[in-house]
Amino acid sequence: MNSQASAFEAANYLLGRAWEDARVQALVEGWEQLDWMDDEDLKKARTDHRLSLMNPAQGIYLFFTDPDSHEACYGAPSGKGGLILSRVSLLLHFHPRWTPYAGSLPLALHADDIAGDVLQRLGQPAELWRVGLNVSKARWSSAQAEVDVSFERGTGRLKLVTMTRPRVAQAPVIAVPSPEQLARQFGRPLAELQHDAHFAPFSLARKAREIAEYGEADCSEELGIELYFKPGAEMADTVPGAPRNAEPCLSGLRYRADLDFQSTGYAGPLPWGLRMSDTLDVAMAKAASRPFKEALSDVDGYQLWRTELCDVHVLYSFLEDRIYRVTLLAQGCYD
Repeated sequence: MNSQASAFEAANYLLGRAWEDARVQALVEGWEQLDWMDDEDLKKARTDHRLSLMNPAQGIYLFFTDPDSHEACYGAPSGKGGLILSRVSLLLHFHPRWTPYAGSLPLALHADDIAGDVLQRLGQPAELWRVGLNVSKARWSSAQAEVDVSFERGTGRLKLVTMTRPRVAQAPVIAVPSPEQLARQFGRPLAELQHDAHFAPFSLARKAREIAEYGEADCSEELGIELYFKPGAEMADTVPGAPRNAEPCLSGLRYRADLDFQSTGYAGPLPWGLRMSDTLDVAMAKAASRPFKEALSDVDGYQLWRTELCDVHVLYSFLEDRIYRVTLLAQGCYD
């Protein structure tokens, strides 16, 4: 990265600051979203370990998480509080409903920049997402911040700029079965999976009560994965091998991105070689087929594919231009 790019300081955008910080409060003062938020909403945000604030009139999106999750991803926060500013997105040529962000940009970017000019001026990015010859997103990293620059399809204009602090060293990834291996276990009873060495990382014996009450085993904090279960009788008609009784059987699983309700962020393989950092265009190129169903808004959306093995549901955050969750579901078990 050249000197112009490295001059950006994350502190300018309050990353790592607490919700209570006077500068954060000054930034969000007068935001319409806060008019219908009260103390109970903030209490729930702290319980959920996340708060999302958006201001379409200024083209700004803020994401807060709890201090422990922030420290695990980005190091110690800059201030004390229950919610820490962890991501900032500045929206430019984003959506007609949003007023383009009009303030200064990191990396000496300009609102009228296009992809080719940015790549030439800033040099080789740390990561690059492209579909064919079209650049969808690029990432530049410095000691101060990690900056993702997304480009508008077709025109190459700046769509949004997302910033975080640099990531701290991650703990070694715990090996779990691949998505295909897990999907091939759909319909297997919990009693069998508890004794299967491949499922040892999920500690299913300790989660039996959770599975019985809620139909899920939440391993998000440890692995970035949730497992779902249904009674075999509800699966037997569409899932070969599922028993026709009330015994809970594996029926689905969800991979979560980092900071999604205190998730560590799944970092292993995903269907079609997807990565959580992929944009919608990149995800569709990797899937190499149109989704069976989709619902897309300006801020988020999902696409659903039906494959021979299972259904694949991909949830996107367009405010961060990435995948948030990938869910595999046993065929015929979920609408």
